[in-house]
Amino acid sequence: MNKRELHKYERALLAEKQRMLKQGRITDEVMDAACPEVTGDLSTHRSHAADQGTENYQREMASRFKTIETETLRQIEDALRRIAAGTYGVCVSCGGTVPKARLEVVPHARLCMKCLKKRPR
Repeated sequence: MNKRELHKYERALLAEKQRMLKQGRITDEVMDAACPEVTGDLSTHRSHAADQGTENYQREMASRFKTIETETLRQIEDALRRIAAGTYGVCVSCGGTVPKARLEVVPHARLCMKCLKKRPR
């Protein structure tokens, strides 16, 4: 992969990182709103079971999003390190090439398609 292509992927990764960080702040706001006992604001505390169920659902969804965001950010950072190390686009499992078409869609991809298909779901 030439320097121009690497720079393009690096820019895409940095843009995705910024988007994920912004999304993370939004998720934090949702979690704070759904969980007033954490922020100490009990003025909006609901005592109705349906309201509590909704808050629990919102908390659970926000928590799942946060987990996904954290993992994606970790993968992006890992991809940026691979660019710096000169191993970007190389499958971390078999050492084969990660197709450019895959990197266009998932710039933080670590695995080639063959190894990805072998992974348990």
